[in-house]
Amino acid sequence: MKVFELQEVFLTELGSLLPEWKYVKSQRTFKLKSGNCNWYLHISCINHPSDFDATADVAVEFLDKRKKLKIVGAELGNIEGFGQRRFPVESYDDAVGSARRLKLYFESVGLPFLNLYSDPKVVLLSLKKGGKEAMLISPLLNLHAQQIEILNQYIEART
Repeated sequence: MKVFELQEVFLTELGSLLPEWKYVKSQRTFKLKSGNCNWYLHISCINHPSDFDATADVAVEFLDKRKKLKIVGAELGNIEGFGQRRFPVESYDDAVGSARRLKLYFESVGLPFLNLYSDPKVVLLSLKKGGKEAMLISPLLNLHAQQIEILNQYIEART
């Protein structure tokens, strides 16, 4: 099979495993509304001549009256602290198996991340504290002050 065909099998299988999530094909992203947030599971494909490796990252987007305020997120392997986690795909069977393994990994690593960082107070505290956790969820240090201000205003408006 061609690489793009393997990717289609992989993404179709993953989509069948995440029926409540909306798949945005143009972005290779699965999206789910959760309270005042959108949750994202984004898939990246690292192509090789006859195969590919899939990686995944998750993100939380805070919403205020349908206006997008702030996004925090991280790659699944980085959340766990091991660096990028790849799911190799060389064949049809690999595509199906890797999609299933990624879904299980997402459930064990990605969903807890999404649940934790869907609380704007947790994000705010992390950004104020700084350090490794703040860099994990928002790697652009020069934006942290602006993000803290936005979240402070968001939290104040909701209380």
